[in-house]
Amino acid sequence: MRALDLIAISDIYADVHMLSDFVSTLGEMGRENRVIIVAGDMGIKATSRHYTQDVNHVLSLLSTVCKHLFYLPGDSDDREFEVTIPNAINLDKRNHIVEAEDVKVGLLGLGGAPTHSVRSNEPVTYLWDESIPFIAEGQSTELKINIEKVMHEHPDYIILVTHSPPYGIADRSKSITLREMVVLEDLLEELKYEGKPEEKEVTKRVPRGPRHLGSKLLREFVKYYKPDIHIFGHVHKEGGKAELDNETKFFNVSHLSSLPYRLTGRKFLTMKLTRENMSVSFNHIVRSGLPFHDFIEAYL
Repeated sequence: MRALDLIAISDIYADVHMLSDFVSTLGEMGRENRVIIVAGDMGIKATSRHYTQDVNHVLSLLSTVCKHLFYLPGDSDDREFEVTIPNAINLDKRNHIVEAEDVKVGLLGLGGAPTHSVRSNEPVTYLWDESIPFIAEGQSTELKINIEKVMHEHPDYIILVTHSPPYGIADRSKSITLREMVVLEDLLEELKYEGKPEEKEVTKRVPRGPRHLGSKLLREFVKYYKPDIHIFGHVHKEGGKAELDNETKFFNVSHLSSLPYRLTGRKFLTMKLTRENMSVSFNHIVRSGLPFHDFIEAYL
């Protein structure tokens, strides 16, 4: 029996060069049997003058190598924006059923991220404060309505897609802000001049201990409804990590981003689903065949 191919990624930040490598890695062969899920942060609304064009460019590239393309906005995305890609479907507070290769999959999603997962001065655009009861209840109600609709269709798998992790699952990190991610690029440049006295010194910051950045309302929702699979991003430190808790398999797919891990990043989740079982792996798009100098420039 042929399997349904499902690819999941997150935290792209309109990096078209990296995304082009990813698309080339997948190729068009098998696209009719492929589903791609993007769990948020396709672009950066707060700092881009061409945000809508950036996101449509990202989705356009991905649409060429799959039949079904599902996405939702992350904390750095706009809540609502016009998408002109025919096979791209927004999962934020929505649900959808996919049937392919005798496998029936139900999907539902929630975009954005809880306010406690970023710093207060961060220029993000899609946050929700789950410490406010009516906001938490509203988000939970949206999820409950959508999973009930999905369950009514009796799919072989129920897949929850969110940008935020659930609390306590692949969510341990210091708060890495968008500004800090940009600064990391500058620090990498600084390292090229290490030991050269004419260059200015780089002040080393004292690291803070890791903390949980995930959503408690998502944790409670998953604990009660037990979807088969939960896919999310947002916390880069835990990108590429899979966990099993009770009956749900959790996957943090934020490691497609090359920041802050230029070499160990660029990972994406591949799942092959049949009615009887699933096989899962994290693959990467680091081009090992590059000449040494080009490899250093690209990844270190």
